[in-house]
Amino acid sequence: MEINNLSTQLNGPIDGAKANEARSAQKVQGNTESSNSADKVSLSSTGVQSNEDQFAKIELEKANSAAFTKLREYKARIQEYDQARQVSPEAARETELGKMLNDPAVWEKMAENMFR
Repeated sequence: MEINNLSTQLNGPIDGAKANEARSAQKVQGNTESSNSADKVSLSSTGVQSNEDQFAKIELEKANSAAFTKLREYKARIQEYDQARQVSPEAARETELGKMLNDPAVWEKMAENMFR
């Protein structure tokens, strides 16, 4: 097969002048396709990004609030245990944290978590 007998979709048989025209037509077509991609709708003007940012901030605030609530509860348990321990060791064992410290199931669970 000879190169001269090949045809293009646009111009038929290839010769020097027609080949250049075909290449320039493809370049123009490629340029219009790239300019058309710039015409696509942008989501930045719709406020979607700011809505996502607000949603993320709200969810982060919820997670922080839940974490600090748990932290306050644990701190209250520790303070209760410390105050009871200052009174007597028996009083410390009666607190919620004291009961957990003397529970073998809790120690077993802690050991399991340490070996994972």
